Amino acid sequence: GGQFRGCGGAQGRRPVVRVLNRIASAEQARRLDAASVRLGVSVDALMALAGFQCARLAGRILGEDGETPPLAVLAGRGNNGADALGCARHLAAWGHRVRAVALGELTDQEGIYAKQARAAAASGVDLRRGGDDLAGVLEWALDGATLVIDGLLGTGSAGAPRGTTAEAIRLINERATAVLAIDLPSGLDATSGERAGTCVRADDTLMLAIAKSGCVAATARAWAGRLWLADIGVPTAAYAVAGLKPPHLEGGEPTRFIPTDLSRLSRP
Repeated sequence: GGQFRGCGGAQGRRPVVRVLNRIASAEQARRLDAASVRLGVSVDALMALAGFQCARLAGRILGEDGETPPLAVLAGRGNNGADALGCARHLAAWGHRVRAVALGELTDQEGIYAKQARAAAASGVDLRRGGDDLAGVLEWALDGATLVIDGLLGTGSAGAPRGTTAEAIRLINERATAVLAIDLPSGLDATSGERAGTCVRADDTLMLAIAKSGCVAATARAWAGRLWLADIGVPTAAYAVAGLKPPHLEGGEPTRFIPTDLSRLSRP
């Protein structure tokens, strides 16, 4: 994995390390999203903040030395991929050179995924479809990239990654200098932290709204890297609906997540 160039500077500017112990299974995370929508925060709104927070953390990882090295964003077919495209849009708008590969469906112009892809391209992201020449497109995106954003699979995925997703994961692990995973490393079980097949080896993982039990499990340490947590606008009342307690988030910055005692975590 790559070096975390932004770590010292970020910690020097503000206290970023927080000790938290509130975690969710994949099912609880799904209920949390659903409760948020019922309480008035749309999927679009959650996605907008997820992409923004991921871009903020990516900027901190890259540091502030004035360089604009290329970044690669790999966007899978679901909401995790749409979050990644939102992240790409912000990074491009902030002056970064961003290459993105979209594996999802772009024909539905009113779908969330297609909208995120269109907005990313409008902000200067060099966006390509992961079609027949997937290997070639992935090589193009990863060539010389200082940071790779993993948005291939989210908490809703189950079982071993297959097909194009498995191929993308293999190339990330072979070629990436540093990897930032959105919500969890692709291929990791969000609840147990086990791997059914190939899995992205991330240097940093930004968990959204609530820590995922799979990411903090002892089995995931080598795959999730440094853990972070970000507020994406989930209403406080939604946590109770999902059987959770809201995390202690202050100030809106992506925050380091350090479990108090991993050995005490039991699998849901």
